[in-house]
Amino acid sequence: MKRRKHPSAKSRHGRSEQASRSDQAAVEPSRYYFHAFRAVIAAGIVIRVVVFVYMGYFNNDDHLSVLEYVSRYWFPPHAAQFNQAYHPPLYYFLAALFFRWGNLPAVQGLSLLLSIATLMIIALLLRQLAWVNERIKPWCLALPAFHPQFIMFSLFISNDTLAIFLGALIFYLCRRLQLTPSFSNHCLLAIGLGLGLLTKAVFLVFVAPLLLFIWMTGRRQALPAPRLLWRLASFFAIASLLGSYKYVENFILFGSPTVSNLDLWRWTAEQRPTWIGVRSLFDVNILKLVRDPVVSTSTVHSYPLMIYGSFWYSLIPESTFHGNLIAPFNRLGSMIYLAALGPSFLMAVGASRVGMETIRWGFRTTTERNPSHQDRIIYESTLLLTVLLNFFLIVSVGWRYDVWSVFQGRLLFPSYFALILVLSAGMEWAASSRLKSNIFHCFMLALMLSFLAYIIIEIWLAVLYPVDPLSMNHMPYQIDMNAR
Repeated sequence: MKRRKHPSAKSRHGRSEQASRSDQAAVEPSRYYFHAFRAVIAAGIVIRVVVFVYMGYFNNDDHLSVLEYVSRYWFPPHAAQFNQAYHPPLYYFLAALFFRWGNLPAVQGLSLLLSIATLMIIALLLRQLAWVNERIKPWCLALPAFHPQFIMFSLFISNDTLAIFLGALIFYLCRRLQLTPSFSNHCLLAIGLGLGLLTKAVFLVFVAPLLLFIWMTGRRQALPAPRLLWRLASFFAIASLLGSYKYVENFILFGSPTVSNLDLWRWTAEQRPTWIGVRSLFDVNILKLVRDPVVSTSTVHSYPLMIYGSFWYSLIPESTFHGNLIAPFNRLGSMIYLAALGPSFLMAVGASRVGMETIRWGFRTTTERNPSHQDRIIYESTLLLTVLLNFFLIVSVGWRYDVWSVFQGRLLFPSYFALILVLSAGMEWAASSRLKSNIFHCFMLALMLSFLAYIIIEIWLAVLYPVDPLSMNHMPYQIDMNAR
């Protein structure tokens, strides 16, 4: 006589098979997005190598004079000696080592290494942030991987390439400090900030957010007040001692710690007046950019349009890639401006969500018991404050000197990862609705395809019509600043 299986055993077996199939179904999409993430990394590296091969050495700034001086005398020039000598000297000393070894190709090779390292740090950070959805991570990484402006300014012979790398490194060290809050990691973060201050003055806007970050992190860990104050003081001391050289020199020689070529050279007169009234602050008519993809009298008096346009596209001719000056190829810029509205909107939504969540958390810090949620708010609010201060620095300097070339989106690139983070928060909001998610995925896809088309066209033009890789003045016309 056969024994009948107990019904409960059968049902348990069925449930276990169902659970196994469910787990396998959950693993497959995760594996797919992981491979997509790795493919984006590979594509970003390939694009950087190709652009490196075909793009000239310089943008519109003469960093070569400073580089040659440092490589000859091994001493930094003061701000009045050369147009770009107002910058802190770290990049020029590092580049001078490569210049003595292999001339300009070796120096641009340094830029390529830093550019690839920046992309890898961003990818590593995205992998470490558990609150960023796996489905969102490939889209977030695609932005720095394919963004032509970000790629080109990380490949010029310019201190921008080191500043962009150090900006990403500082944000990585912030996360490292959260995961392992040791005194040595505090020192590493201080060294990162000091190196940034020794590279470019934009890192002055990092000081207050990072001090606030250390204070909030210490409070979350319930550090005793004397110990927390010691960490704040030591952080500030290390960063100041390491990064203060140029600011002290400027104060001694010129009476101000922040002197620039806007103060010492007379090239600014031809770029005034940018300010034509309140509409310079609030003119967001993007159709002007669509109609005139390259800087013109229709856009030069608008602060928002100049920053938006130069962030997403080569609004200002500033490289040996000159497709933006040739019709109909520059119509691709019009498409990029329109496609970029989607991610720009998501960044704005993400920034507002991070800001509101930070405010809510500030009112309930005594009742908040989720450490990972606290870490997320502290990290995101620090990065958001950094990029906001970076933005206000651009606007305030442009306002003060009334010069249109100050309003460049590439000046936001040292805090680029903060923009990626608010983009992820915006995409998280869009994921709550299939319709919203599909719409913004279409915007992102259109933007990435436009980026790729732009790079392909520029490489094709560079092969057909080679130009002098040593050229620096890429602006072929002067704008009539009195026209409206």
